[in-house]
Amino acid sequence: MNAKPPLALTALLPSLLLLAACGSDPTSAGGEGTEKFTTWGEQYIEKGIPSDPDGQSGFLNDWTLHYEKFLVNFHSITVADTNEHVGAASKDSYFVDNTKPGRKELISFRNLEAKAWEQVSYEIKPALADAVVVSGDEEDLKMMVREGYSIYVEGSATKGATMKTFHWGFTIATSYRDCHHEEQGKDTLGVVVTNGSTDTTELTTHGDHFFYDRLQASPNPAIPTSLRFDEKAAADEKPNGDEDGDITLDEMSKLPIDVRKYNPSPFTAPTLGAFVTELARTIGHFRGEGECTIRAL
Repeated sequence: MNAKPPLALTALLPSLLLLAACGSDPTSAGGEGTEKFTTWGEQYIEKGIPSDPDGQSGFLNDWTLHYEKFLVNFHSITVADTNEHVGAASKDSYFVDNTKPGRKELISFRNLEAKAWEQVSYEIKPALADAVVVSGDEEDLKMMVREGYSIYVEGSATKGATMKTFHWGFTIATSYRDCHHEEQGKDTLGVVVTNGSTDTTELTTHGDHFFYDRLQASPNPAIPTSLRFDEKAAADEKPNGDEDGDITLDEMSKLPIDVRKYNPSPFTAPTLGAFVTELARTIGHFRGEGECTIRAL
């Protein structure tokens, strides 16, 4: 749930190509097991984002934020190996409101060969009318389908006596491939299915990513990625906004980014609206803080 440097949207670390589950091999006896996929929004989405003077574990400048809805549409969950053999792939899409508490099961793939499956991938893209409603309101799913949204968030942010609301829908489609995570101190690509057991993979969503001030982490560890809201609030003010207390993507799209505070490099995001839309691609993670290679579809 802590602020974490954002992913490079298109770059794949070359070392990932060489990674595989290693160490003792629980699959050597063969057999079959189950890979269960869940999702969770963590505390930032369930409970809210606090303020933090350093901007690392919360917002700079005393802002706090609470989500009312955090709607996500998962598609094409796939388990494959390095030889591009697909062990299992979902035929359904899954609609989730991750403000609902706890981890929610998306799908379980049973009778998978017990071995390392290094190529795990999924997509977040516009909702389908026949999606499985995992959690949330069916009317929200209908809204997502009607508007062509893949992600929709709404909530409010507060600073002293000032409150700003937001209702943001995104029509972007994104693939998450080559997913990896830390397992017992080692960076592990994909998952390991063990004979007779169930392994659980969480497709985590991170609610703080919309408010990062960088699209890619700085190579200099002394330059942090911080959470900012002042500029989003300013987008609702004149001359770009209508001062109705609700921040829209259209209003943010009229406001050029302040390059003294926001760094889009190496991507193109000239306005605050474009910047937030690119950050929306980075909400998807893998088994908590694990990451994937992200590509626009």
